[in-house]
Amino acid sequence: MFGRLAGVVTRRQFSYTAETLKGHSKWQNIKDTKGKNDQARSQRTNAILKKVKVATQSGGFDLKLNRKLADLQQEFRAAGLSLDTFNGYLTKLKNKPEVTFYFDMIGPSGSFFIIEAEGENKNKIQSYITKALKKIGHFRFAPDSLMNRFEEKGIIRIDGKSAEGKEIKVEDVEELAIELDCEEVVKVDEEDGPKLEFTTEIGNLNNVENALTQQGYNVELAESQLIPLHAVSISDAEATIVGQFYDQLQEIEEIKQIFDNVESSAPQQAAATA
Repeated sequence: MFGRLAGVVTRRQFSYTAETLKGHSKWQNIKDTKGKNDQARSQRTNAILKKVKVATQSGGFDLKLNRKLADLQQEFRAAGLSLDTFNGYLTKLKNKPEVTFYFDMIGPSGSFFIIEAEGENKNKIQSYITKALKKIGHFRFAPDSLMNRFEEKGIIRIDGKSAEGKEIKVEDVEELAIELDCEEVVKVDEEDGPKLEFTTEIGNLNNVENALTQQGYNVELAESQLIPLHAVSISDAEATIVGQFYDQLQEIEEIKQIFDNVESSAPQQAAATA
């Protein structure tokens, strides 16, 4: 229902799923509910701005000196996104650098949630979360970090249709995914159409993104995500509560991602060995 189907796969074994529900991180799917076009635009904007932050940390804010940052500006323009947003984000990063904070929470039936937020004051963000969740109960802050219950993976998502409008099937990219040392590729059904999502080691993220782009695929998302080591099942009633949890937290602007270990209702995986 909520979490992504996660499997432990050996290096040379490639796993693929013909069809699944939304990806493990539901935040980008829930965050924007104004319409299909707005949702896709919001996802693309957030994906690029996340890379902008990394680029400024390693190369500074000068577009003439930071080639990676200049390339991201061009990517922003090519995607039809407002440069005012790009420039505004740069100014904000320069004048008021934001810090990334993580909040670990325990929900129904031993479900775990890691909230990723950006801001200047951790206590203020925590108070926002506490206030939002008082309305639904059932959730509490974990006494210790839950990071050891998850593993960080690189997630790359491409449009499920080619530039000519032809559907791209999992089988069409299976060999390429193996060549790129991916662990898994799944079909993801979104409101704005099917997507294909590749999972790889975090150190291989940029390589896969660049290779897919060079092959002519429309890369919509490339980022690190936390995948649960062990998923848990919850009842339908508890699933409703978890849905309310996401609904309440979407009102907090500082929250950028939420990861959980709730078991997906996706169909069984099929596997192919390289």
